Amino acid sequence: MLAVISLVLALVALILFPVAKLLHISRGLLFLLLLISLGAFASQSFVVIDAGEVGVQIFFGKVIPKPLYSGINFKLPLVEVVKYPTRLRDYTMSAARGEGAKSGDDSISVRTFDGLEVFLDATVWWKINPEKIHDIYRDTAKNTGELEDKVVRPVFRTEIRNAVSTITLNDLYSTERETLGEKIRARLKNTLDSKGLVIENVLIRNIKLPEDVEDSIRQKMRIEQDAEAMEARKEIARKEAEIKEIEAEGLAKAQEIIRRTLSAQYLQHEAIQAYRELAKSPNTTFVIMPTTNDGTGMPLILNTPPVQTTP
Repeated sequence: MLAVISLVLALVALILFPVAKLLHISRGLLFLLLLISLGAFASQSFVVIDAGEVGVQIFFGKVIPKPLYSGINFKLPLVEVVKYPTRLRDYTMSAARGEGAKSGDDSISVRTFDGLEVFLDATVWWKINPEKIHDIYRDTAKNTGELEDKVVRPVFRTEIRNAVSTITLNDLYSTERETLGEKIRARLKNTLDSKGLVIENVLIRNIKLPEDVEDSIRQKMRIEQDAEAMEARKEIARKEAEIKEIEAEGLAKAQEIIRRTLSAQYLQHEAIQAYRELAKSPNTTFVIMPTTNDGTGMPLILNTPPVQTTP
């Protein structure tokens, strides 16, 4: 707009300059107006694009398929430049007030494969592909607000519903929850690549089930956990029984070895060694050794207190 105004003023100054005396207009004033207009017009030949932005060139309603990147860019003075941010953006739909892009409850109502309704809070991280910015302006949206309303939001909600519709409630609540975001991201990528949007990640922030369903799932999970705990205790008991059985077998084998290797002569030899130690005692010791015919009888040892003498 400034380029058009400055160009018009410059042309007016040039037209009036030859007839300035007849119109009683100062040529100096017209010359000054001409310089200012030309300077303003020339200044429109340069545009500064900030880091994290890309510019679309519009020439009288026609899109020039050459984006302008960060830095100082030369352009035709009459070309209008529309800037788009290329930084990573997030779009959130949440039941919590103040968290999402829309005020109030903006959670996504979906139905699982088994027909149960659940509500999801989710966030998508996305950004614009600078190489396709002219297509976005020409075919989709003139700013990021339109882009979110026309493309990001409806496609995001649709792909979430499509992904969840293939999962049962039990899987959604347990095993599939970790991979659901990646499945939705893959669906969005296939849909939005052609629209010039890059999908970085999808975050499933919360899954809200009907209260009766949540209660039944929690009860089922408790039963499964109790069953797993019981199996664990059974396994521990089996291991302990195996250990006791092994210990008993080892003890029985040890006793059998001792029974086979010990002889009466060896026991008598050990007893004699013990008697020698007893003989060294300061107490008076009587040792009575009943014996059998083979001389291997077990001894009877009596310890009596020493006899006290009177002076």
